[in-house]
Amino acid sequence: MLDTIINVLREGWGWMFLRGASMTLLISVLGMFLGVVIGISGASLKISAPAPVKALVTAYTTIVRSIPELLIIYLLFFGTTRLAIDISDWFDQPDFMDHGFPLSVGILAIGLISGSYSVEVFRGALLAIPAGQIEAARAIGMTGWQRLRRIILPQMFWYALPGANNVWQNALKDTALISLVGLVEIMRAAVLGAAKTREPMAMYLIAGALFFLIGVLSQGLFVVAERYYGRGMRAKS
Repeated sequence: MLDTIINVLREGWGWMFLRGASMTLLISVLGMFLGVVIGISGASLKISAPAPVKALVTAYTTIVRSIPELLIIYLLFFGTTRLAIDISDWFDQPDFMDHGFPLSVGILAIGLISGSYSVEVFRGALLAIPAGQIEAARAIGMTGWQRLRRIILPQMFWYALPGANNVWQNALKDTALISLVGLVEIMRAAVLGAAKTREPMAMYLIAGALFFLIGVLSQGLFVVAERYYGRGMRAKS
């Protein structure tokens, strides 16, 4: 099997997998970024917004978390195809439907899915910050921006990192579903390679190894981030 893997990599499929890995990272990072924005915004609304707004945020998290990820991707893809065609025709960009549209659907889908879980992650992180610290900062004359930058954000990110790590790992794996709308990421590269070389086991082992490698490296980055944001926090807790 090792010889087979080396042979298919030498035949040019290694570059295909590298391009697929870069696309997987692009979708994951941008989708996760969107999810974090949604998560922080939704968490803030669930804590301080009026009851109707809280109900809307709860409805969003409940619906998205209850629907299979693949179905969300299909709903976004087929629900916006007509609009995407009109936009590509309007701007005279026919290539948009082959590359830009699947990429946009992938980022939006990962963002919505990760955001639905991130809302509760960041809500728990915000609630974990001792209220006395906020009151003390207000009492000594700190502005709202100073309280946010020096007290709230550093602690919020530290408390949220373990949960955000789980959301990231799930988002990374969910990118494999984007292959079903035609975007060439790791899983799509493996499918194409398996059909072309008739070596499906080798191709899927390479895909699994790439996902594993990205997951392990990103896990290390989260550990570093937790240590960075946790400076002085463990002693306080």
